[in-house]
Formats: sequence, C-alpha cells, structure tokens
Amino acid sequence: MKAARLLFLIALPCFAADLSPEAQLALTSLRPGERARLEAVLGDATQLPLYRGDFVVDPAARLVTGKVALTITAKSPLTELYLRCTPNANHPGAVVLSRAKVNGKDTGLAQPDPSLYRIRVEAEKGEQLTVEFELKARVPKLPRATSALEDSPGGDYGAFSASDDTLQLVGLMPMIPPERAGKLFEGPSGIGDLGSFDPSNFIVSVVSPLGWRTVSSGQAVGEVPTGEGAVRFAYATAGARELPVLVLKGAKVTTKQVGEVSVEAVLFGDAKQASQVTEHAAKALELLETKLGPYPFKTLRVVEMRLVNGAGGMEFPGLVSVSTSLLSGQTDPLEALGLGGEEMQAAMLLLGPMMGQLMKNTLEFTIDHELAHQYTAMLVGNDPIAEPVADEPLTQHLALLLLEWRQGKQAAAAMRDGQLKAAYQLHRLMGGVDGKANRPTHEYASNREYAALIYGKAPLLFDEQRKLVGDEAWFKGLKSYVEQNRYRWVTSRTLTELVGKQNPPHGKKLEALRNHWWNEAHGDEDIGGLDLGSLLTGGSMQGLDPAVLKELEKAMKALGGQ
Repeated sequence: MKAARLLFLIALPCFAADLSPEAQLALTSLRPGERARLEAVLGDATQLPLYRGDFVVDPAARLVTGKVALTITAKSPLTELYLRCTPNANHPGAVVLSRAKVNGKDTGLAQPDPSLYRIRVEAEKGEQLTVEFELKARVPKLPRATSALEDSPGGDYGAFSASDDTLQLVGLMPMIPPERAGKLFEGPSGIGDLGSFDPSNFIVSVVSPLGWRTVSSGQAVGEVPTGEGAVRFAYATAGARELPVLVLKGAKVTTKQVGEVSVEAVLFGDAKQASQVTEHAAKALELLETKLGPYPFKTLRVVEMRLVNGAGGMEFPGLVSVSTSLLSGQTDPLEALGLGGEEMQAAMLLLGPMMGQLMKNTLEFTIDHELAHQYTAMLVGNDPIAEPVADEPLTQHLALLLLEWRQGKQAAAAMRDGQLKAAYQLHRLMGGVDGKANRPTHEYASNREYAALIYGKAPLLFDEQRKLVGDEAWFKGLKSYVEQNRYRWVTSRTLTELVGKQNPPHGKKLEALRNHWWNEAHGDEDIGGLDLGSLLTGGSMQGLDPAVLKELEKAMKALGGQ
C-alpha cells in the first residue's frame, strides 16, 4: 500500500511513538476494556497479523484492482506462507494475485489449488516480515435465486457477486488459513460457511464512484472525495477473524446508540423499516451482552445483501447481513423454502393475509441468529468447514433464547416448531434422509440436507441438555463458554465438556445426549412428522382452514415425489 494514501488516517497525535500507528488505528475499533481481554489471550495486540488493502472498484466493469500488504511475526522458522482466496473456491480465477514481494524483494508465488496461494519466504522465529502483492478481481454476476430446499449445493450464496446496485466482495482480502495438527483448514466446499481465520488487524481503503458507499466492519476512519468522481472510504478493525467489503449504491444509514456501541443499519428500504431493523438489532445486542458478556467492537452494522439459494443472512466480525428477499417481503416464505409452483397457487391465495406476519417473524429470527454469531464463530472461533456443528446449532439455540427472553417460552416453542423442526420435517417429506449432523460440509449431499440437519435437528440437542441441568446451570455454562474461549478455537465437544465439568453428576448424560443428537440418526422419533400449521404460522396464528392445510400437504408430497 502506498503510504501517501493513508496519511489522512494515521496523522493523529494520540498514537504512542513506540507502537505501530496502523495497528493502533485498528485498535480504535475496540470498545473500552476489550483490548485487555484480547491481549489476555493473544498477547500484544499490535503484534497480531496486520492486513492492509488499498482497492479501487469499478461497478460497471465488475472489476476490483489494488494492492495488499500483510505484516506478520513468524511464530516458527518459515520457508513458505499460504493465503486463502475464498471466492476462488466457487469462482476459479476470480481473484488473481501477482508480483509478490517479501520485505521489498521479489519472491515466488504459486497456486496449489484455486483458492490457495503459496508464497516463498525466509524468516526465523520472531522475525517480522511484510508480504506485498497486487490483486485483481473480476466479480461474477449475482446468480439466479434457487430455493432453500432445492436439492443442489449453495455455492457462496452470492457473497462474491455483482448486481446493478451491489458489489459483494466477501473474501476479497486473501488471508492466512489456520492450521490444526499441522494441516491447513479447508477452503469452502459449496455448502455452508466460507471459512474462518485467526484474529487479526485490518486497515482497508476502497475507492468507489460517487453515489456508491463502501461498507466494512470496524471503525469508519475516512470518507474523502478524490476529486475524480469517486470517494475513498476507509475502515480499521482489530482482533477480527475476517474482513467483509460491500459496495452499495443508494443504501441509507440509520444509527442507534446502545451504551458504548453504535448500531447501524445500512439498507435500501424505507426509513420505517430501517428504524425497525435498527431497534430490533439494538435490543438483541443488549440481551446478548447481558447473558453472554460484552460485545467487542464500538460499532455493529446490519447491512442488506442480495443473497440467493436460501441464505437469509451472513455473519462477520462487527457486521451482519440480511437478505433483500427477507427485508422486502416480496418472496413468499413457501417459495423461499422450495414449495412454490402450480400445486401451491390456490392454497397460497387463501394464505395471503398470513404471509406478512410470517415474513416479519422470519426476518427477526434471522437478525437474532446473525447477531448471536458475533459470539459463536466470531469471538469463539471454530472450523466451520470441518465442524459446522460447533457453531451453527448453538447460534440457532441462542436465537431462540433471544425470542424467549423477549416474549416468553411459548413464543420460542412456536418458533422452534415452525423454523427448526419444520426444516427437518420438510426435508424428510420431500424424500431426504436423516443422518449424522457432525460431519464436514463437503460430506453433505445438498444445501437442503445441510439446512435440515445443521439448522433444524442439531440445535435441539441444547434443549435437552438444558432440561437435564436446569436453567440456572445452563445459562451459567453458556456465559462461561464465551468468557473462557473468547478469541480462542473450540471444537464440537467444548460446550458439552464445559457444562459437564460445571455439573459433574450430569457429565456422562450430557455427552450421551450430544452423541445421540449429533452422531446418530434418531430424527424421526425425536422430532416427529410435519405439523403444517406450525410451519406456516410459526405458532403465531391459529385457525387455519383444515382444507387449505390438506391441499398444501398434498402439494408438498407431490413435490417430494410421493
């Protein structure tokens, strides 16, 4: 990165002379007290890997060009360094790195697989090195939407794509993949999340045309016209596992202060909806902080994305996204679940008045889910490719708890029936099979199967474990889980083992429950058959015409080949 381009960011008098100005700038993204919590686990926060990106985007050409510099301190002698470009897993060749240098000297650059680059380096333990390279990315068009229950992989759900008013650049910043037992974490498989990385510091600068807004996570530290029909946006983030970059045309920002945290909604919709989303996110954050501990950043952003293939939202450190289809309410929930078609039209006409409430319930639950991810997977890290069961089911459970804490157990039970159990039941009704939930994403046959087992069946484990130990012990365990594993890595066993240690008489039973729900196939007996009324209403409305329910069930059976 050219230093001159960041002068307006780092020329601040408050920085101590013996610390990196750019690392110090990144640390301004943390709320008071968070640096101490981070350093208790990771050591000196200014010595975390520092990623710096300087990009120019051309939305009309769907093109991004720029430079990246990565500064690290070698933890052991190094002869090579790997960088993961997650967009290339689903779009080979989308992100191209070239002209690599290490400490100013040219070096070799290879590409073992589409999403992985290998850079030749020479460094002794404790030595600091800076790797620089040029980046060019051609962004594919947003793919056509398919249903959540369509029997096909999800790809990246539009995370790296372009439309008339968006450039969604998730994964634009190449990052060092973590290792476990000497083996690199895998890249995206086309189902589930795209990956996770070690906590790092980031400085990103993006030039976009006038009328377009660049949104990322962390502290907004610059919005400066270039004088050439463009604006340079800059963001700084510390202790984050990833850096999302979204470039939006015509989106508006709504802000609400929650204690030390500024909650921002960046949406295309009207002011009323923006206010509702901001208010809901703010209340969810307040509850999560009360129950799980402090959120780490000064800012939390909820950003609209053009997502496809059944994705309701995505999570990143300090930023969550919600899909346009949920925000607009223009897509019928049944169609989003793959239940559209001629067979459904007559019944849908009768159900029309109920769709608005169902969409509202689904939108709020999605926001709760994505915000809960700020704690599970963002603060408490896990490998979402090898062990997606370690964070997604717990995040679903936390979203249900948010609803319970706001509206009571009955509302949460209705949502559990209408969202979680129904996902599994629909999968079975349409010919899908039950199976082991605890497996890597690449072992799932389809996005529908993944949704049914990971988001539907697997979260129900925690209801059973909660019943076993009682509410007080369970909530204590959840809070301890976050406190003890903040900025660390966990596995699918960690929570069960922690609660077991806190409640020794129940340790073996807790593990037996985990094995039953995650490693075995008892879904039909545990969950039961489809309750279509619960599916359609989420338990919030009663009195559906039995004839309508019968026609809908017949239509779904027909879609499933029965």
